[in-house]
Amino acid sequence: ASKNNSHKTDKTSQENIVQSNQKKKRKRLSNEASNDATTNIDTSKSVLSSKEASDENVKITKSPSKRQLKKEKAIQAAVKKMESRKAHVTQKALNYVSMWKHSRNEWKFEKLKQIWLMDNLLDENSISDKLFPIVLEYFEGCKGMAREVLLRKGMEIIRKAEEEMDEDKKNEIMQSTTYERARQLLQTLPTDK
Repeated sequence: ASKNNSHKTDKTSQENIVQSNQKKKRKRLSNEASNDATTNIDTSKSVLSSKEASDENVKITKSPSKRQLKKEKAIQAAVKKMESRKAHVTQKALNYVSMWKHSRNEWKFEKLKQIWLMDNLLDENSISDKLFPIVLEYFEGCKGMAREVLLRKGMEIIRKAEEEMDEDKKNEIMQSTTYERARQLLQTLPTDK
């Protein structure tokens, strides 16, 4: 009977050993699988990051949304409208001065156009070199606040050049069209009150 009992315990212990070995094997396989998965994830991440890096170099752009396209179109239209309005205002002001010079009987004083001329007098992009002498002649007889504003603007440009310590910058300012126009303006305007 003891042989039979020991045989049963041997069989039971063998089953326990087999079961524990199977558990160990499952555990080992699951660990390997998770390690493989982690490695695969890491590898896929590195592949993705290398793809992203190459994508950044290639810069494949997504097509913008309808909303974005509409917004960009509206911005472009606004910029275009602003530029055309600016060109229109410039042309009107220059026509104003030209009319003052060539047909005074049809010319009529307009404060807004005079203000625009005062603001843009020293800007070579707004008032061409060809029209600048006419604008200077227009302001030659100005009085009051307009004269004071023009004197202040001209003096500010001249003072900036005189106060500049760096000789290169000083020479650059003195050779600029703005400086030359400021000097001509100060020479043209009457200084007595």
